[in-house]
Amino acid sequence: MPESSRRRLLRYAVAAAIVAVIAGLFVQRELLGGDAPAASGGAAGGLGPTDDRDLVLDAEAPDFRLANLAGEEVRLSDFRGKTVLVNFWASWCPPCRAEMPELQALWDERGTEGADDFVLLAVNLLSEDSEGAARRFIEGQGLTFPVLFDTPNGDVAQSYGVRGLPNSFFIDRKGIVRTTAFGPVYGGLLETALADADTEGGTVAP
Repeated sequence: MPESSRRRLLRYAVAAAIVAVIAGLFVQRELLGGDAPAASGGAAGGLGPTDDRDLVLDAEAPDFRLANLAGEEVRLSDFRGKTVLVNFWASWCPPCRAEMPELQALWDERGTEGADDFVLLAVNLLSEDSEGAARRFIEGQGLTFPVLFDTPNGDVAQSYGVRGLPNSFFIDRKGIVRTTAFGPVYGGLLETALADADTEGGTVAP
């Protein structure tokens, strides 16, 4: 067979193969219902922000739904009526590690016995951490306050405008963001921010 005929046949074979692949993909798309399955993270998978609200001081906090250490879904708005501290952190972050003892002491004081008026939600930034590392740190430090895992893309952190770690948000009993802290919260800052959130949403905790 002449060389030109072989080249022509080869081109036809390649073109036929491409057409067959495209046709196969089209049939597969139709049989499977069109769109690819949604990713597990973010609002499309049931976890992540539950509204399109961005964080604004003295306005309602962006609502979210995330999984806790036991795999149960926790929603921020379920705690309406309580003062809420939302803290974004990662296990590798030195300032995050440094503030954990004070957060645990706060939880021991107001969370364990006074759970009717306060909740601490520590949101681990999975986009910059790993669940395994976070769990090892939690266990090693003996932390008992609620820990949630953000989506792999950090959707909740983005809705709160988190740019660095740690980052804390103090929300009053009506769901309004009263104070934000960019960096670790220690002693006086923690106490003042909590008092502000306590007072605005109801009465100051004893």
